[in-house]
Amino acid sequence: MFNKIFMFCLIFSAWTIALTAETFTLRDNLQEAQTGDYLVIAAGKTNSLMHIYDKRDQSVIIEEIVIPDTKCSQLNWREWVAQNAPGNTSWVLYEIDLNSGQMIRYYSFTKEGWFEIPEADNFLFKLLNLTLTKIPDQLRKRIGTTSFGAIDRRPAWQPRVVLDGKIIRNVPFTAWRTQWPKDNSDLSGKNIEIYLPQDHQLYPAYFPYWLQINGMIGKAKIRVIDSGRSLHSPKPSLDTLSTR
Repeated sequence: MFNKIFMFCLIFSAWTIALTAETFTLRDNLQEAQTGDYLVIAAGKTNSLMHIYDKRDQSVIIEEIVIPDTKCSQLNWREWVAQNAPGNTSWVLYEIDLNSGQMIRYYSFTKEGWFEIPEADNFLFKLLNLTLTKIPDQLRKRIGTTSFGAIDRRPAWQPRVVLDGKIIRNVPFTAWRTQWPKDNSDLSGKNIEIYLPQDHQLYPAYFPYWLQINGMIGKAKIRVIDSGRSLHSPKPSLDTLSTR
């Protein structure tokens, strides 16, 4: 009898959570981007500075500069960009349609030309269009350990926020999960956890500050190691480039 009651409560709890689940896409979030926002994203052995070069009614233009992590110790990212990003291995500018998440134009300053990036090879395009489901607070991972049978009072784990090189403590985050589509890629069918700052005014909170891919060796991670606003680029706009 006890087992039946327990199973009923468990099923009812899961059903309630499913009914109240919040969902959205990062493409929806990108509507909040502001010209000048920037995020420095660490993935593997490279760091990528992602800068909102321009924001329009129906699209956003993103500047992306890549540098090996061995060359960017103690970098002041604003000064680095202003000095034409010495040591970078890639510098591109592209426009994304906010309604579809598709890439409209893509220019490489490194290769000095226009390119088309197939959707199948475009990680950002797929990420922006995945449906994210909020992880309920009671199911989030926690800090530290707890005794068996004790009430779990541990605080929820939160990523670190760095703003213009300064660590900002106690920033609350919301946690989300999704699954990569089955596309025969290395990410096919993998579960993904994403963390976004709750405060959308103080930080560029529309892109994951922490993204973890489960089911891969070492649980592959993408994390934001710096961020800020009002960054200026020394490079010309896509419109200027298209008239040359």
